[in-house]
Amino acid sequence: MKSYNFDSLKFATEGLTGFGCTVIQDNANLPSFMIPINKRTNAQLYEGGSQKTHSAFVVDDVEYKRFFMSKFLNCIINGRAYSWPGMDPAAVIDYDASHAACNAKGAGFHLMSIPERAVINHLIYKSGFVPRGNTQYGKSHSHTYEAGEQTADESDGSGGRRTTRTATGSGPATWFHDGTRNGIADWVGNIWKWSSGMRIKDGEIQIFVGNLAAKQVAHTDASTYWKAILPTGALVEPGTAGTLKYTKDLKIATATGGAGTNSTSNFGSLAAASGVTIPEILYELMLAPKSGVTHSGGFWINTEGERLPIVGASFNSTSYSGPSALYLNSVRSHVSTNLGFFSAFMELESVI
Repeated sequence: MKSYNFDSLKFATEGLTGFGCTVIQDNANLPSFMIPINKRTNAQLYEGGSQKTHSAFVVDDVEYKRFFMSKFLNCIINGRAYSWPGMDPAAVIDYDASHAACNAKGAGFHLMSIPERAVINHLIYKSGFVPRGNTQYGKSHSHTYEAGEQTADESDGSGGRRTTRTATGSGPATWFHDGTRNGIADWVGNIWKWSSGMRIKDGEIQIFVGNLAAKQVAHTDASTYWKAILPTGALVEPGTAGTLKYTKDLKIATATGGAGTNSTSNFGSLAAASGVTIPEILYELMLAPKSGVTHSGGFWINTEGERLPIVGASFNSTSYSGPSALYLNSVRSHVSTNLGFFSAFMELESVI
């Protein structure tokens, strides 16, 4: 990387974007382009939400004024994750290695969490603009004239080659989360994105309290930070009787329904089993579809063992793509040419 003056780069970035984007330096004194997301309540984010501050802004019962999301899918330089434009996004990386690349940057940096992803998705649906992306081998499946710059390819099965990944931020403005180049690039498509602070274990929905992921707490299978959810919204120890589960027949229930796999064409098709109440926390974290919202993106699940979330779809997801796309089939060791991540950052010492 060329030498640079951090203060000048930060000032220019914030000035040119009206503070829509900033630059944050890590412990190797290298910058990442990051988007500030200011604190909101659930009522501000979706219809019927309470005045509770959204979980993404709460760590250890302390409220924070904002978090920062990577503007670009991350690349990896010397073992650290960076949000840089025009790069081939890091791929063929498993869940634990994604965490390690984010955590290596220093305190406050972390793998994008499910609460952070939820805030941005709520804002997308609230705005009425749903981003597109590289969802059909280098182009948008629905607007095929929209294309990005190729950074990787694969055989097309007939002797030719086709684009897979595209350079970060190289698509049109419609490939940014808010429809402007001041937004987050490739929120939909290009590659799936690992997400932290949530998993399923034999179908049981487990989360961290608030946004503990920002503190780089343990995400191991045996971590004591995992909590299950009762229909009342109370967080309890995993395995407690009556906790909420995703079932193989695509219901939110209090019984497992047995091990198995399934998918639906739309996340919005998920529904509560008979007699089950969906608590606010599932809507808050966008782990259950909210009525009145037209969700874009598919839902996939495997209810056997531990499964970690990947979100947002990839270069070959076509009509299953969208902000709500949630894939709960992957074990933590899974790697693929269409799977990478966003890092995020929270100023844990900056409280309001």
